[in-house]
Amino acid sequence: MSFIPRLFLPPISPDQKEILLDELASRYLVKVLRLAEGSKFFGFDNQGFQYDLTLKNTGSHSVTASVLLRKPIDTGISQGVLVLAQGLPKASKMDLILRQGTEVGLDRFIPLVTRRSISRPDVSQHEHKNERWQKILVEACRQCGRNDLPRLDPVTSWNDLLGSFQEFDLVLLPYEKEAPTLASVLESRNHAGKILILIGPEGGWSTEEVREAEEKGALPVHLPTPILRTETAGVAVAAMLQFFKSHTSGNAE
Repeated sequence: MSFIPRLFLPPISPDQKEILLDELASRYLVKVLRLAEGSKFFGFDNQGFQYDLTLKNTGSHSVTASVLLRKPIDTGISQGVLVLAQGLPKASKMDLILRQGTEVGLDRFIPLVTRRSISRPDVSQHEHKNERWQKILVEACRQCGRNDLPRLDPVTSWNDLLGSFQEFDLVLLPYEKEAPTLASVLESRNHAGKILILIGPEGGWSTEEVREAEEKGALPVHLPTPILRTETAGVAVAAMLQFFKSHTSGNAE
């Protein structure tokens, strides 16, 4: 069988030789994929490790797996840390942003409530939304072959995000009005390791938010594209950053 499945796993201790699979993983491997005992599959966790495993006890209610190999995860396509603060969009657009952002190598997502956000989930809904979004990230990693799970922050307010700008080497605010080009900003800050991308909701940024972000050190940038939808913009910028970083890294070598 050329296709070898990959599953997200809870942390496994270094000396652990066998693990008990949960009901969802067991059903997927045994009932959906119809794998037999001894079949190989891969696992990854959120602690920076990936695993080679074989299936055991497929005829039992307690399906297990033998741990053949545990090794550190390759950091992947990012040459630094890329973080997307995404103004909460309408309907299921956030699902698409999480899936595609995982595919292009974003390391962290910050769901953001802004002044023009139409989607404003009640605090009581935050935990449920984050659980659902976490499952989407796990599925996106499994489908695209990525071994490291992006971090997902709780739903965050604009003021709280402003207070975290000092954590980053560079904060980018794509802006459809007059601003320096993304390329010129990246060329002048080509050693930035930890980059925050700010993307507004469907209604964009308010004038006050742009001013507040600039006062905290964010740099408005103009993209080499037509105006992008909110569900496209962050993914597009992340892809541009990945290309720029790989290109400058290649030149440095």
